Amino acid sequence: MKHCVKVPAALLSIVAVAACLGVYSGDCSQNLVQAATRQQEPEKSFPQSTESSAQLSSAEPESVYGESFAFLAWNLFLQVMAPADESLNFETWTEQCQLSPNMVGCPSAASVLLAAKAAGNGKVRMLHGSVMAGGKKLEGSECNAMVAVPIKGYPPPSNLAPNATYCEEVFVSPVEAAFVKSNLTTLVDQQTYGHERSGTINFPGTETNDPRLDLDSLEVKVDWVPATSYSNPSFACPDPNNGLYTETINGTCYALAAIHITSKVMPKWLWATFEPNNTVTNPNRCDPKLYGTCFDPWGTTSSRPYGKGEEAQQSPELHQAMAALHINPAFNNYFLTGLQTEFVDNLGRPTTLGNSFIEFNQGVPPGKSSCITCHQYAIFNGKQPLQGEPQYNFGRPPRGWPSIGYACNQNQTENCIPQSPNDTMQDFSWTLGLMPYSNTAARKPTNKHPSASKDEP
Repeated sequence: MKHCVKVPAALLSIVAVAACLGVYSGDCSQNLVQAATRQQEPEKSFPQSTESSAQLSSAEPESVYGESFAFLAWNLFLQVMAPADESLNFETWTEQCQLSPNMVGCPSAASVLLAAKAAGNGKVRMLHGSVMAGGKKLEGSECNAMVAVPIKGYPPPSNLAPNATYCEEVFVSPVEAAFVKSNLTTLVDQQTYGHERSGTINFPGTETNDPRLDLDSLEVKVDWVPATSYSNPSFACPDPNNGLYTETINGTCYALAAIHITSKVMPKWLWATFEPNNTVTNPNRCDPKLYGTCFDPWGTTSSRPYGKGEEAQQSPELHQAMAALHINPAFNNYFLTGLQTEFVDNLGRPTTLGNSFIEFNQGVPPGKSSCITCHQYAIFNGKQPLQGEPQYNFGRPPRGWPSIGYACNQNQTENCIPQSPNDTMQDFSWTLGLMPYSNTAARKPTNKHPSASKDEP
């Protein structure tokens, strides 16, 4: 396990940040990873607070690696949120429902046409529900109902309106979209591809099993919530207080309530999640009784994890970077909740990471959220799922297997995920599990989305 590292001053300068933006290059990401993982002399670890180790476990990777991975997470954030053609950069990429017309959980052709009519400006968005939420959509909507009952004793936000809803989008970088479309748009194709590579799929990035491409794979999951989901709405489009990033999408005003960013800049990917410091949309952010405290030693001035109700100030370096790149000012009120790079910390304790909006609305119990562990279970077992359903075991561990720490139900010292000769490892990607079983088994193709991403191959 690596010791704490301290990022060189040059790496943290605005020049270094700006140099890696605009064009998301493999060379740049490699340099950042090398800086993030470079071993240096051990430094004094952060002092322990009176909180339990379980409450601080979400921050443990940063205690091990230092602030450099937080810098790397913010570098990715700045790239995806940079303005591009009157949109955010990631919004010009391919949304996962554009990868295949037969993906599970995507809007119907009729819904897309209705959205096009509602938008009225030619920019149609494929807002949809989260399959990980169990398909609990509101009647007449493609989006999910927000959780309005306690989960294992933890109460829902008290300001939810009746029929509160939220919508999801998942965007993939151009290189990832090209990779998936060329080989992996059915489960059978994935099995064939993996069979030729020891049963393993590796996305473009580190440790690929094909020649390395110029770009690493990158995914951005965003959750949007309409103002009507709250009994006392306090945001508009645009938000006059810049406390929330808002957009009018398909004729409705939404606030960006949660952001997951994952990148194959590392073999096990880098997992980072962000939330606005807003008590309307994210009242339970940083609660150690939910998914853990927040910790960001580069994007804030805080050198310690902090909990619900505690304020953290944006660092001067991040503020300068956002200004230099003309990032929407509302994002100055968004904070890195935490990140993951390993399954366990340097003491062998499970690391956790969860977003108070995304994971709660997917029904994840308190203290049981780990992005890296959950996605390690992305395996296709070769069996055809029911029509219109994702692959078996989608979005959760097998019965009796852990949701945090190593993906192993026996000796918790390494991953021992169940494998059979027909299993195909999907490189942490639940997106692949949404593909139809085969082209012949897929439902009748729907109409092509009227505004495909300009980055589609």
